[in-house]
Amino acid sequence: MRPLRRRMAPTAFGSCGGSHATGGWFFAFDPDHPAAAAPALWRPQTCAFVTIARPAPKGFAALRLAEIVDGPEIAAELLSYRDWHVVVLAGGRRYRMLIRRCQSNERLAFLAPADAQIALRASMIMALHRDLLDLGRGPLLPHGVPGPSERWRLIQWLRLLDAMAEGAPAREIAATLLLAEARGYSASEWDASSERRRIARWQRAAIAMRDGGFSTLLRAA
Repeated sequence: MRPLRRRMAPTAFGSCGGSHATGGWFFAFDPDHPAAAAPALWRPQTCAFVTIARPAPKGFAALRLAEIVDGPEIAAELLSYRDWHVVVLAGGRRYRMLIRRCQSNERLAFLAPADAQIALRASMIMALHRDLLDLGRGPLLPHGVPGPSERWRLIQWLRLLDAMAEGAPAREIAATLLLAEARGYSASEWDASSERRRIARWQRAAIAMRDGGFSTLLRAA
């Protein structure tokens, strides 16, 4: 999405561009849209309601990146260099997350900086973790074997990589892997569709895993 130049509050997420006095801030989303249609993204340094996640130390059977961001609906997202800002819908709530330094489908740990808001940060982590676990995922299998839902997702990612290698457009991939009706979407319907957003997320995740965790993909085949 082409960044829009608007004035914004100093606590909202955005990168400076041009003169602040003339409204020179870049918005991730049009500020004129209602919050329900385009939820705001916030910096965790200024908002304790943002949960920080990053790769967990080795040996922990924690949730993987795909299980966290592909199960719930993504209401908003912004991908920056090695960081991913998302608003996920889980348990009837909106959770804002900053996912840092993830290059493939790593297991993740939540981070609560020891600042004055640590109690609130910890409570948000527990609420998010509880709602993610309530989304119906089965228990993790031993020895790194993918569970049924993760195995299905990884197979879809392999199919997506094959389609990309053949030059298939994103809409055709979405129609094949997600919803056949996507082929009949108008241009505006496709731009606004959850299928387009989901295929874009799958594409980023599949490329990252292909380049950094291909053995996990192969175990799912």
